[in-house]
Amino acid sequence: MSQEPGLDGEIRSPNPASAPWSAPDATGDGRTTSVAGPPAPAVQTVPPVYRPQQDGIPLRPLGVGELLDGTFSTIRRNPRATVGLAALLVTLQQVISLAVQLGTNGLPTEVRDETPSIEALVGGFGGITSALVAAVIGAVITGMLVVVVSEDVLGRRVTAADVWRRIRPRVWPLLLAAAIAGILPYAGLLFLIIPGLILWALLALTTPALVLEGLGPFAALRRSVQLAWPALIRVWCVRALSVLMGLLIQILVALPFGLIGALFVVASDRDPGAAATVAMLALDVLGAIVAGMITAPFLAGVLALLYIDRRMRAEGLDFVLRRQERTARRATAGAGAAP
Repeated sequence: MSQEPGLDGEIRSPNPASAPWSAPDATGDGRTTSVAGPPAPAVQTVPPVYRPQQDGIPLRPLGVGELLDGTFSTIRRNPRATVGLAALLVTLQQVISLAVQLGTNGLPTEVRDETPSIEALVGGFGGITSALVAAVIGAVITGMLVVVVSEDVLGRRVTAADVWRRIRPRVWPLLLAAAIAGILPYAGLLFLIIPGLILWALLALTTPALVLEGLGPFAALRRSVQLAWPALIRVWCVRALSVLMGLLIQILVALPFGLIGALFVVASDRDPGAAATVAMLALDVLGAIVAGMITAPFLAGVLALLYIDRRMRAEGLDFVLRRQERTARRATAGAGAAP
C-alpha cells in the first residue's frame, strides 16, 4: 500500500484494516516504515459500525488550543466517566492520606521547634505515604480517563464500570510504568536539570501507550519516547502549559475553602481548639477533593489527546479513522438498501 504525505509533511500510512490504536512498525524517528502492526487486544477492536460524533474531536492533527478545548469538551460530554471517576478516586486518596496523617502525627498543631531535621525536610512518614498514595491513585485515574477520551474520539460513550473492566487487568503494569516515568525525570534533575526536563517530556505518553496499545511497562516507555522525540519541544510545552493551567484551576477552586478555614482561626483568637482544627482540616480535604475532580480529568485528557495527536502526525491515525468511518457508512447504506 502506498504512503501519503500528511498536512505537516510527515509520512502517513493509512491502514483501514488495523485496529485504531494498534501501533504500526516504526523506526526510531517515529515515522512509519511498514503497514502491518501487531494485533490489538479484543477490547480495543473497533466495532463494525464506526460513527464518530459530529461535535467530537476533529480527525486531523490538533493545535494547542484544540488539545485544551477538546479536553474540556470531552469532560462535558462524559461527566460521569470523567468527573465522577475522578471524584471517587480523589476522595479515596484524600481519605487514605488523612487517615495516615492522623495515625502518625495526630491533629496538626503549631510547630514551635525550628530545628531542621531530615524528617521535617521530607515531610515525615505521613508525608511520604501520602505522596505514594497520590502517585498510585493518580496513575490509575490517568489510565482510566485515557480510556474515556479515546472512546470519545471514536464517538462512543463508556460508563465507569466499562472503564474499570478495561483497566483492571492493566493496573499493575500501569503502576510500574507510571512509577518509572515519574522517578526518571526526578533522577535526571538530581544530576542535571536539562536531562530531567527532557525525560519529563519523552515519557509523557507512557500511560496512553500502555493502556490503548496493550503494551508492557517497558515497551510503553519506549513507545512514548518514539512518539515524543520528533516533536519534543511541542510535547514539553503542551504538557507544561496543561500543568500550569491545572495548578491555576486547583488554586482558584481550593481558595474559598482556605479562606473559610482562615475565618475559623480569626474567630478562635489565633488559638484554635480541637473543633476549629478539625473544621479547618475538613475544609482543606474538601477543597482538595473538589479541585481534584476538575484537574485530574483535565491533565489526563490532555495527555490522551496529545498521544492521539502524535499518532495522527507521525503515523496517519486520522487517515485510518476516516477510512473506517467511510467503510462503516457504506456498509450501513448497503444494509439499508438491501431488500
